[in-house]
Amino acid sequence: MALNRAWPLLGPTDLVGDLWSVPAYLRMCAPWLTQAEISSLQRENAHAWTTSDLPLLDAARQRLGDPETSRRRRRQEATLAAQRERMDQVVDNLIEADDSELGLVKMLKVVDAKNTLVDESELETPPPDALAGPFAHIVVDEAQELTDAEWQMLLQRCPSRSFTVVGDRAQARHGFTESWQERLERVGFDEITLASLRINYRTPEEVMTEAEPVIRAALPDANVPTSIRQSGIPVLHEPFSRLNAILDSWLADHPEGIACVIGDPTFNERPRVRSLTPQLAKGLEFDLVLLVNPHSFGTSIEGAVDRYVAMTRATQQLAILTS
Repeated sequence: MALNRAWPLLGPTDLVGDLWSVPAYLRMCAPWLTQAEISSLQRENAHAWTTSDLPLLDAARQRLGDPETSRRRRRQEATLAAQRERMDQVVDNLIEADDSELGLVKMLKVVDAKNTLVDESELETPPPDALAGPFAHIVVDEAQELTDAEWQMLLQRCPSRSFTVVGDRAQARHGFTESWQERLERVGFDEITLASLRINYRTPEEVMTEAEPVIRAALPDANVPTSIRQSGIPVLHEPFSRLNAILDSWLADHPEGIACVIGDPTFNERPRVRSLTPQLAKGLEFDLVLLVNPHSFGTSIEGAVDRYVAMTRATQQLAILTS
């Protein structure tokens, strides 16, 4: 008890939670942070986890280990000891009752024989961690969004450093000023082969013609792929009041296909019509996209990326609606 009080077992949530609730700990662990930055990281509820906490919790778990491991091992040893004690009693009773001339039952007193009689199905085993690795190869999509800490989570699980990485700097919401070579080298890769995807099979030329200037304004050297097909449908620019009329007309003319309203949180989904934010729409595609008030996304790099991503979700037709 004295040892446990002086040197308590820490869990990952305890360690990371302390960083967000005890400024002195954060000052000690990250002395380069300013007082204002330390204050901004403090939380009223230290365990109100965010996505950004995940790699920190993972790193803490890797360093601390599982605090239940020693307790689980002691419980397993106690279970095995109890089983052996019971088997000893059973064997002694059998030997006492054995009246055969060969005395074969006495062989059960051999240690190996007694261990074979132990039922290991009674032992407590932790549930398998399917994401713990190690993995021989990892495929990463939307790689432009990964932070350095998230890259370390992946590298720790793939000792071979064998990765297929797919990403688009033009879709990085928090900016991506490095080249892919620089980014991958900085996070820990050494043998890198780059291939640029230059052909756009999904988005028609009519949509890309409007989307390209949007991202070029924020990222002049963005790798904007060239569309290889035309839909023959011009991009619509309509007032927001026309949203339902455009949808009704499209649904009537297209018995199949999916439409998506992006940027209007008040819109109620209906059959074959989704409602998403630009962030949730990333990676998806829709036959018709109705983009609502794209100017409201702001003038920052995040706003430009959100507009570009939302516009390029359309595989057939794009309508831009403004209030």
